[in-house]
Parts: sequence; C-alpha cells; structure tokens
Amino acid sequence: MQERERSVLHVLPHAGGGGDTYVDVLSEMRGYRFRRVYVAPKRKPGVGQVMTGVLELSRVLRGYDVLHIHGEAAAALFLPVLAARPSVATLHGLHLLRRVSGLRRRAATLNLRAILRAASRTICVSNAEREQLAAFVGETALGRAVVVHNGAHVAAPATDAARADVRRELGIGDADLMGIWVGSLDERRDPLVVVRAATRTSTPLLIVGDGPLRREVERAARPPVHVLGQRDDVPRLLAAADFFVLMSEREGFSFALLEAMAHGLPAIVADVPENVEAIGDSGVAVPYGDESALTAALRTLSGDHERRADLGRLAVRPPPFAKMGLIPERRSWHEIRRPARLRSPARSAR
Repeated sequence: MQERERSVLHVLPHAGGGGDTYVDVLSEMRGYRFRRVYVAPKRKPGVGQVMTGVLELSRVLRGYDVLHIHGEAAAALFLPVLAARPSVATLHGLHLLRRVSGLRRRAATLNLRAILRAASRTICVSNAEREQLAAFVGETALGRAVVVHNGAHVAAPATDAARADVRRELGIGDADLMGIWVGSLDERRDPLVVVRAATRTSTPLLIVGDGPLRREVERAARPPVHVLGQRDDVPRLLAAADFFVLMSEREGFSFALLEAMAHGLPAIVADVPENVEAIGDSGVAVPYGDESALTAALRTLSGDHERRADLGRLAVRPPPFAKMGLIPERRSWHEIRRPARLRSPARSAR
C-alpha cells in the first residue's frame, strides 16, 4: 500500500532570497507536497503589512502535516502554532540577532530560546550558526537543534561554445579572466567595494542582482565591470566565469556561493565564519569591507592560473555541496508525527 503524501506549509518572511531557494531545493523530495506563503510581500515591510500578513496566514495554517517556518523573525510571530503542531524552524543565519545590540539583542536572544522550546526541530544551516546560537542561548537549550548544511547541484562542465556565447554577448574575450558576483545589492553585502576593487585591477566582473544600492553600483561601475541586474540565466553566467566574489557582513550558508562552487569556481569571500566554512580550502577569505585586501586577492588569483584550477577542483567536492546528501537529511527532519516534548531538568533529575 502506497504511503500517503505528506503536506508541508513553508512560511517565509518575504519573497525572494535564500528562503525561496531553500524551498525550491526541498520541492524535489518525494512523498511530500509543499506550499509556500509569505508574511510580507517584500523585504523590510511596515508594521501594518506584517500584521496583515499574520492575520491572513492564520487562516491557512491548519490542515498541513508539518509547519516549516523560516527565520527567527517569522518564527517569533507564530510561536504558539510552532508549539502546538509538528513543526520545523530553520534559522538561516541568525540575521535578526546579529544586526541588533543592547536591549534588542537581549530580546532577540529570548526569542531564540522560545523558538528552540516551541519548534519540534530547529535547523541551523552551518556549524558556525550553531556555535553562535550556543554562545547566546547556551548548549543545553539546543536539544532539538541540528545542523543541516545548504547544498547545490554539482553542475555539468560548460562547453567551450556556451562559454564563448556568453562572453561574446558581453564583449569579453575568451582568454580574459572574468569574475562574477551574484546577490542582493545592499549594504550587508557591500557591492561597492567589490566594484571599486575590480575597477582598480581592470578585472572583468559581472554584477548580477538587484537591491537598494543598484543605482550607486551603476554609477561606480566602469569598464570592464558589467552591472546586469536580475537575471534568470545565472547558471549560464556562472559557467562562463572564472571565479566568484562574495563580500558579506553576515550570511546563513550562501546558496549563491554554493552554486558557484558547484560550477567549479574558486571564490573570494569576506572572512565571516559561514563563508570560511563553506569554501574550506577552495577559496580565499579577506576581511569584510577591506578594499585593499580584496584588490590584492584579485591580483593574486588573476596571475596564477594553476592555483585557480586547483581551487576550482576543490570547490566541487562534497559534502555539503552534493544535492544527494541534502534531501535525505532534510527528509529526516520532516518525519515528525507530533511535537517532541523536552523534560525539564527538575523532572530529569528524579
């Protein structure tokens, strides 16, 4: 007798970004039916938009086998539901906690403790995230927390013809070294320092993405930097590039970086723990926002073909980049029949 298909409702804070990519990955799990909904239509919504979203979503939360909420901010809005039903919370980088200080950070820490108590399972997307979580809430609070890295398909090698087509469209020679940036153009990722470093070194660089700094990036860009905006052919662009750049102040476990590595691209990244964990020995880490260090890394990588080739070969090694390891681990945390209850320390001692 065939097992009944289980249903999962994914609640994301807003459309776009890593949360949507995450759900796209999970949609390949057999035996599951997924639906995704959003608390708000965009990043940084107003209070009214958030409250409207919560009220609307409260009408659709019932009727699913598992509730999966993404990010600590969204989870805070649905704590009673997390506690009452089979549920998963994925933290995606502790962005709320890491961007506040003082009393707000204290409140964010208390919120994380509440999520860890309420959710049947809590997923950290990197070892670095789990370590940071433990530093704030204590190791004993992590009884139902687990690390499951994000992942990406290992891409098929690009053909010379496909690579040449992209470069011809952009006016970049086949023999020219070309870098690529993929991500939101916002202050957290500091694209301006990347544009300036590429301009200083005359390195062809594709800037793929959109965001609040788009106009500033376009004004700062000089040949051979190409600002392409949002694209739906990112794999094709990655296949034509020689290296990847990610300058981020904080991350979860960047899908853009993992996808670039899955294409065999060495990466130059800001040295935040999540990025360093992702690249291992397959890339170069520089201090966040340090234009001089980034410029030096571009020059070094540009001038050493053998090292680029070696780093590229290291970049595609699993884990955590092979999709085959990602789906079974995610599946194990969706096999929740009822919320697990932790015994209190007092009862455990009896």
